[in-house]
Amino acid sequence: MRLQRSSPPNMLLSLHWFWLVLLPYLTSLRAVQAQFPSPCTTPEALQTRMCCPLWNGSPCGFSSGRGVCAPYPAKDLRKPVDYRVNWPRAFYDSVCTCWGNYDGFDCGQCLPGWTGPRCHQRHHVQRKEITDLTDSERETFLSSLHQAKQSPSSRYMILTSMDTTAEGNYAFQRTSVYDLYVWLHYYSAKSYAGSENNSAHRGPAFTFWHRVFLLFIEREIRELTGNQDFYIPYWDWTRTDHCNICTSRYFGGVGQDGRIDSASPFSQWKESLGIICIQSASDPAHLIRNPGKDPMYKTLPTAEDIEDTMATQLFDTPPFGITSRNSFRNKLEGFEIPNDSRHLKASMHNLVHRYFNGTMALVPIAANDPIFMVHHSFIDKLLERWLQDHSAATYPDSDQVHPAQSAQAFMAPFFPLRTNDYYLGRDTWSLGYSYKEHSRHSSGAGSSSDRHAAVLELLLNAKVDYRTNSLYTVWITEKNENTDESAAAGDASSGPPSEERRDSVQSLANVEILL
Repeated sequence: MRLQRSSPPNMLLSLHWFWLVLLPYLTSLRAVQAQFPSPCTTPEALQTRMCCPLWNGSPCGFSSGRGVCAPYPAKDLRKPVDYRVNWPRAFYDSVCTCWGNYDGFDCGQCLPGWTGPRCHQRHHVQRKEITDLTDSERETFLSSLHQAKQSPSSRYMILTSMDTTAEGNYAFQRTSVYDLYVWLHYYSAKSYAGSENNSAHRGPAFTFWHRVFLLFIEREIRELTGNQDFYIPYWDWTRTDHCNICTSRYFGGVGQDGRIDSASPFSQWKESLGIICIQSASDPAHLIRNPGKDPMYKTLPTAEDIEDTMATQLFDTPPFGITSRNSFRNKLEGFEIPNDSRHLKASMHNLVHRYFNGTMALVPIAANDPIFMVHHSFIDKLLERWLQDHSAATYPDSDQVHPAQSAQAFMAPFFPLRTNDYYLGRDTWSLGYSYKEHSRHSSGAGSSSDRHAAVLELLLNAKVDYRTNSLYTVWITEKNENTDESAAAGDASSGPPSEERRDSVQSLANVEILL
């Protein structure tokens, strides 16, 4: 590939970053990489082909009435073997099957939506829009992510063998709770040999695999922190025309080189799973964001895009891939693109990933950017809204669906085993969570406090005296109005803004956009 000398620096950065990650990703496809429960990585478990860890002294908590170590029907494996097809047959013949409200690889946990010693108590959280979190809620969420990034997982290990057909060739390594989450997505997104398909994208499993993925990391962080009410908020990108959470208040501002501003703890986050990317141990890859700087993906989806997606009547349509038409799943995933004046190259879910032009835009490591999880929480919210309006929807039962994404195939690489269609008839309430609607509507720049923070950050980083900038006058006026209103009437944000207030906020938003 030849680059013109006039290529903009951000394009060069994007291409360099793209190839840095994509090349080792393509060359590692023959490797075996997956996550496994730590007790199932012992020589005995591998030799007996049983993943039935002890809980309270018996396999799968059998003596406590929690579950049983059960075989499951054998199926022929395709050649060459892809370990995600007929998961986890390549490694185990028997795994735990949990009874009642029990869950987990050893039946030692509760199903989502249940808690208590015997999993008899209902448990429910409301996922809020991230800019609606209180200061305390936001700080708790972010600090929990940092704790997960730094804390080794005591429950899972990662298999990194190059060839498990050789006897005894199993190599495992530990990783942090958050990097385990990154690894799960990397593993699921690797293409099958000879195709562009994988186990979690480009097909009907996309929505439900990612729902399970979010529930998995929520529960692992709850286990780590002891905070059973931890949840992943959602980011409604239709409330803004830019990354309104790319500030020090949330996930960190972005410098000219795409690196996270050093004032943010996220500037220290690195891709610590060196197996994904070729890099020296002394210089692992940092998070990179260049939001809106790729001219092909310079915008975020709109409310109109959502309504078009929601109006789609069928969950998925033949051939159940990226060329499916009039498919809710394919529109939500972003391969079926609106035909309008924007001339988009991607839409909805895919467009948001590509908009960030960095870590988020690269499938193997996308989950390493914590914006990934709040983005996918919103995708899950949209899924739930569609399902509520289409209660008769069914998971496709067709030979055209790739075997790993067929209705009765088990989702790879999760334990305990769940089929791809398992969650279609289970709404979020039954899974222990729901979505709280916005506290107030926004016309494009996030909540008032977010705008104030973003404007002040822009002003303080300016090369001229910010007090001479007309924007400063607008900002300080807005800030004083908020202080006065709060002192006189409590929390002013609890009700809708007045028309005069709304006009003032809109003016501020317009000034921001022009900077």
